[in-house]
Amino acid sequence: MNNIYLKKIPLQGFATIQSSLQQFVQHVYQMQHTSIFYCLQGEALFTIDGHKYRFTQGQLIICPTGSNILLLDITSDFSSRLLGLSKHIWLAARSAMSPETMHSIERRTHQGCNNKLEKEFIDNIFRQIDILETEAGNSKDLEFCRQNIILAVNSLLLYIQHINKENEPTGKEYISESKDKQFYEFRALLNKKFREERSVQYYADNLNISTRNLNAICQRSSGQNAKEIIDHYTIIELQVALMYTHKNFQELVSEFHFPDQSYLNRYFKRHTGYSLSEFRTKGVMVDLDTE
Repeated sequence: MNNIYLKKIPLQGFATIQSSLQQFVQHVYQMQHTSIFYCLQGEALFTIDGHKYRFTQGQLIICPTGSNILLLDITSDFSSRLLGLSKHIWLAARSAMSPETMHSIERRTHQGCNNKLEKEFIDNIFRQIDILETEAGNSKDLEFCRQNIILAVNSLLLYIQHINKENEPTGKEYISESKDKQFYEFRALLNKKFREERSVQYYADNLNISTRNLNAICQRSSGQNAKEIIDHYTIIELQVALMYTHKNFQELVSEFHFPDQSYLNRYFKRHTGYSLSEFRTKGVMVDLDTE
């Protein structure tokens, strides 16, 4: 991955680059930041967390932090746009989306250019992003650029949600591998039950496998064990709730089925380094990881 591109993301919260993605060919790469890919031309065959996809002109893909990508093959004319986002830019942009919606649109291709109008819409968003990146490098008003990137990414997410409702997926772009079926069954169950259940045993029992097998499946598909995935999912949604809703801490205790506020506070601080009140006070400008 381009070093200048990677360095920009923690400094300004976002970065964009045009790339043939040669660094992913026959090499597994774990995404360090949430990334949005937009295919400009050509075609690629690749895997995300063990599932195969065809990526063709006009398509969009959202790859969250931690996704494992491997390009199996690309055409000679393949080219794409890549937009990388810091954790806080991403959380702000997707704050209006439900966990269920995000689960349905991440890690799969979306046909974004069915006609001239759709192509112009997406091209305009990326033109705005280019302008904002230039401004971020030259201007002291970085927060203005960040807020506008949030709006641009939110527009892309709303657009993807819209086209998914208009055009139900045919499944042709997605090639399932049975060995990873249980991992996606786990993710689907987690998506429904993460507010209520954070026990690895619960998910293993519902999938009729042992906790050892569930951890092995998760490790192979994502590089994380089941508990790490459960906690990551929960913490992300807690951060969204803290930053972009007015729910008080006791409401979060009830919503996420924690024993009490003290327990929730310890859980959150263990994973982020900040108490609930510290995080809510400092908001999106707090660096919670080493992005």
